[in-house]
Amino acid sequence: MTVAIRKFTFEEYLAYDDGTNTRYELVDGELVAMGVGTGLHGAIAEFLNEQLKEAARRANQSWTAKDMKVGIRSPRGTRWDTSRIPDLVVLPISQWEALRMREAVIELQDPPPLLVVEVVSESTIATDYRAKTQ
Repeated sequence: MTVAIRKFTFEEYLAYDDGTNTRYELVDGELVAMGVGTGLHGAIAEFLNEQLKEAARRANQSWTAKDMKVGIRSPRGTRWDTSRIPDLVVLPISQWEALRMREAVIELQDPPPLLVVEVVSESTIATDYRAKTQ
């Protein structure tokens, strides 16, 4: 006997709250719980985030880096949506300010981010190099 996995629309994903602090990505309509990651993974992401923000300040650029605060909706060849939350996203400050007034997800019609960073860990190497690049 197989159990059917519930498929979520993008709108259902945005509204979903299971009452825990678990963060989810939407992959082909299915909720995928995001792991916490190792301390090293977090330290690398934090270091890169700080360095990118400092580089923007030094160069007097109007962009910012955000760690795990911005989702990116991805086009897929299926009828089900995908929205990933990368470790870091670099985007213009004006785009970040616009996201503050709605769900912090870069939609398909929005300008793409300037940079997306995914810190690769041993436990997530297959997903990070294969699934997340599509």
